[in-house]
Amino acid sequence: MTQVVDQISAAPVETSDLVAAIQRVLQQSEEPLTVAKIRSQLPTALRTQNVEEVLQRQVSAKAVHEYPKYRSQHARYWDRPMPVHIAALLRELLTEEALAWSDLRRKLPAYAVESGAETILQEQLSQGRLHRHPRATARGGERFGAQKPDPKEYLRTELITVFGKLERMGFTQPQLRAGAIELLHEEEWASLPAPDQVPPPPNPQAAAAVAPAASSTSSHG
Repeated sequence: MTQVVDQISAAPVETSDLVAAIQRVLQQSEEPLTVAKIRSQLPTALRTQNVEEVLQRQVSAKAVHEYPKYRSQHARYWDRPMPVHIAALLRELLTEEALAWSDLRRKLPAYAVESGAETILQEQLSQGRLHRHPRATARGGERFGAQKPDPKEYLRTELITVFGKLERMGFTQPQLRAGAIELLHEEEWASLPAPDQVPPPPNPQAAAAVAPAASSTSSHG
């Protein structure tokens, strides 16, 4: 009789230990986990317990969140809600490179898009956790990144275009680099007029047309 009582009193303790162990595993994880992955990280003595049953009870108590199946046929579990998971997915993708929403949507799991990933993206932007980036091309959409945009990325593209054009006019790469550095060190560079205030460059064709007219006028005079 004493042995039966001891077994009954020990059962709640084992369940309590299992719940605490599961919570520790989920707290240490950076993403939702399947039952198999959770079990593999439990202490050896607890791996024979009914982990899935305990997880379902925790889900019912809203202490654990159940996630859709992804890349396997098994549900996943985590101690954080879906918006936190989606924010982590966005940051992971945008740490590698800045992407437009259309590219993000293709890279994200379908369940993340359906669960409001675009809204969460806007929230992350408003909180300063993600950053807007200028369009990479005239036809491209606004992009987003985990870091603030670096002007060097855009300067490099523009300089390649400008240097290529000037090289075709006869200048060498060393000349262009030296000229660009010298120009940037000139004091008046800091007080250049705004783009809309810069007068247009002279039109060679218009100048050629004006020259004969001027000489004709002077001959008649």
